[in-house]
Amino acid sequence: MIRAAKKATRIIKHSFNTDSQLNDGPIVDNPLLQGTLLLSDMKNKSSPPVQPMSPLSFRLLAVTFVFCMILTGAFSMYWLWDDVLPIYGRIYRNAPVVETPYLAFCLLMAPPAVLLTIVGASFSAWTGKKFDPHSNSFLHRFSTLMMYISVKTIIYIVPAIMILTTLTLLYKDYTPCPKLLRSGSAWHLFWVNDERACFKPTRYINDNWPCKMIGKQEVCIQVDGR
Repeated sequence: MIRAAKKATRIIKHSFNTDSQLNDGPIVDNPLLQGTLLLSDMKNKSSPPVQPMSPLSFRLLAVTFVFCMILTGAFSMYWLWDDVLPIYGRIYRNAPVVETPYLAFCLLMAPPAVLLTIVGASFSAWTGKKFDPHSNSFLHRFSTLMMYISVKTIIYIVPAIMILTTLTLLYKDYTPCPKLLRSGSAWHLFWVNDERACFKPTRYINDNWPCKMIGKQEVCIQVDGR
């Protein structure tokens, strides 16, 4: 009788421990794994739920983005007008010095990309929804076209213009002049068609005209060829 009672007691304890393990979860003997599980559980309990952005905040963010992209487009067009287009005027006039900011050619991809971003952000500001046009819609075709033009411009058109500009300068008997390179303009390259125009300037005036001292007199070269 006593043995039967002890055996029944052991069965009851085993059953109780099994139920406790099922309810409390698996027992982990590895202390490092226990600490990892504890930290993960604390993180899950302490992390607040992510609140969705309100429609007003979304619209204000979209309007701000439109304004920023308009400024980006304006500066891009200004740099193209001020840095890239004058190159070909100087080549045409056989200017003594031609400055080629090769990195500025990459701005040719900006107009279609900026236009697409402005349209998309304006749509979001007006509707309060993200810009995700349906397939075969006008906006979808427009966005696809702008992205296509922008990517093809940076991959094909920009390198082609760089190469053609360089070949034109070589054809017009221009040679590179590293001495005219200004501090902080490593992505620029200066070309001269007269060896006397290639020197280390003491300073620049006007539209980047290089100047140097010859004796007590300062001599400057008008680089625009006008």
